[in-house]
Amino acid sequence: MDSPFFFQGTEYWAEGDEWAHFQWLNRISAVRDIRGSGNRLYLDIDTTNISDEDLRELEAVYRRYSGDLKQLQKLKEALNAQN
Repeated sequence: MDSPFFFQGTEYWAEGDEWAHFQWLNRISAVRDIRGSGNRLYLDIDTTNISDEDLRELEAVYRRYSGDLKQLQKLKEALNAQN
């Protein structure tokens, strides 16, 4: 999977931390799939069906697990244009 949405080299401090990351992502309705390749964790995000709440959750998980928030900028702009 090649996606503009990914986490690079995420460092987990315990097995439960990794589990929590995946569970959090799986609870976001716009996240369709999660795949790992090397040291990247790719997200398949339904960019046509994302809510304000989905974006808030994505921003939070990106902050918590040191994701590049710039990846979410186009989603944020598209949502702002709709509102």
